[in-house]
Amino acid sequence: MVRMTAAAALCAAAFVLSGCGSGAEGDSAPDSDVEPGGGASSDPTPCVVGTWELDVPDYATQSEAYVIGLGLPIEGYAMSGAGTIRFAADGLVATELDLTTTGTIVAGETAVPLNSRSAYSGSGDWAPGSTGDTIDLANWANLPNPEVPVDPAAPPTAMIDYTDIPSAATQCSEDTLILQGPDAPFSAIWHR
Repeated sequence: MVRMTAAAALCAAAFVLSGCGSGAEGDSAPDSDVEPGGGASSDPTPCVVGTWELDVPDYATQSEAYVIGLGLPIEGYAMSGAGTIRFAADGLVATELDLTTTGTIVAGETAVPLNSRSAYSGSGDWAPGSTGDTIDLANWANLPNPEVPVDPAAPPTAMIDYTDIPSAATQCSEDTLILQGPDAPFSAIWHR
């Protein structure tokens, strides 16, 4: 029963993160050269256009702080893997993520190891937002990678998921993109 309770608590945290995995304000302060939105208005190509790699160490640090802040009994929390997001000039945005979350769920005398891999891709439409520091998102769908087996007994892990998020706050520079979903507990930082 203790094992189920600890796993249920982690599932609850994962559910919260998946609803707002695009990120929000975190402990990481944006670089001073990062501009809101798509960059300088004189540039006809928005700053977000291109391929970006997820800053996994930063995302892991923010995720751990969030999970611990919820009071979940987890020790040795770690995240590894990679993620890519591509913004095309024609309005398509696509992600590919493969992240593994590890740690130990501790509840009293019981310790349950956690080793959960989440591999999926997502895509949708994007457009510059009504303000210079947002992008609008629509028609988002995530699909699991069929080559990665899913353990039905493992708790779900945080996903970067833009489903039902109509817009995201953005800060963009030549090499850093910060995306922040509304009411999300932390940000997703990307580099190129």
